[in-house]
Amino acid sequence: MKIKGMKMRKLVLSVLIICTSIGYTQTAEIKGKVFGDYFYNLKNNEQTSKEMNGFLLRRFYFTFENQLTDNIKMRFRLDAKHADFGEKEKLHPFIKNAYLEWNNILPQHKLYVGISNANIIVNSQDYWGYRSIEETITGVNKISSSADMGLALKGDLNQYVHHWLTVFNGTGYGSSEMDKYKKLGYSLWITPVNGMILEGYIDYEKQDPKTGTYKPAADYFHSTGYRTVKGFIGYQNPGFTLGGEVFSRTNFQSGAADSSGNSKTDVFKTGFSLFGHFSVIKSKLKAFFRYDFFDPNTDDKVYIDPGINGYKDEETLIIAGLDVTVENTFHIMPNIIITAYRNDNINNDITARITFSYNYKTEKF
Repeated sequence: MKIKGMKMRKLVLSVLIICTSIGYTQTAEIKGKVFGDYFYNLKNNEQTSKEMNGFLLRRFYFTFENQLTDNIKMRFRLDAKHADFGEKEKLHPFIKNAYLEWNNILPQHKLYVGISNANIIVNSQDYWGYRSIEETITGVNKISSSADMGLALKGDLNQYVHHWLTVFNGTGYGSSEMDKYKKLGYSLWITPVNGMILEGYIDYEKQDPKTGTYKPAADYFHSTGYRTVKGFIGYQNPGFTLGGEVFSRTNFQSGAADSSGNSKTDVFKTGFSLFGHFSVIKSKLKAFFRYDFFDPNTDDKVYIDPGINGYKDEETLIIAGLDVTVENTFHIMPNIIITAYRNDNINNDITARITFSYNYKTEKF
């Protein structure tokens, strides 16, 4: 079996890191999560995808954590997933996390060095609780990668106030740095009562328009920078969880031009998400729902999307389903996903799924 050179190097690096870490362990653990579906497209805006169905492994996490010293821990996580429907590509692992966590570098603070989680996503995803069904609104709409390479400082200012500062490449976990600029992100949240969170987030990265990669249909332009602002509120208790998230993203393009040399205007993206889940039968059955609204550009005349009858305008995402706990961490979740588009030329997408999910872990050794 042939494996591409890059993927082979990643695999070898993974094995070396794990073997080396085990040799110096105080406490180590292997754990992970697996989820996938049987899906059936009841309706789809692309005629060739209508009535398509199949089995799909959407994620297989393999996580190795090692407590090296009293204050230093490492995490190494491999991730794997099937390619999109119709693509002939073997399932290969890739690196999702690879960092050292230095506890108490400052009182009640941790420093992360390496590929670590993005602070824009973690809190809202924890409250949403159904990554096995879908990413949060900022993840599914590619506002941010879920992990990135760099430095992060996370900690508690007091028992009610917490914050998280990141200095990342800004290219995500799957790419090396592409310019000299860095993405700065800061999250501040308060927990006024048990189970409640109020969070604000902002990030910014200046970019070189000559190295940008955003290229919508036949209308090429490069961003000179971007800024994201997000707010999140959530509440959870043993019986139910509710959450709301809103964000605004500005892609700055002053000084950038398209392929014809025409100057570009800034692109504004907005969206919000409302979600919840509640217990129907304690420890056995839950119901979950979610409603997202996303506008990829508030100026419809600017944003052009390839292959979808002109522009792609506002869209809504509706998710609903049941979560059946079969045994321990094994879940079966029948669900339906509806994507509706404002553009009348685009038909709604409706997909029915049976999703499975389970966690695994070893005893610490």
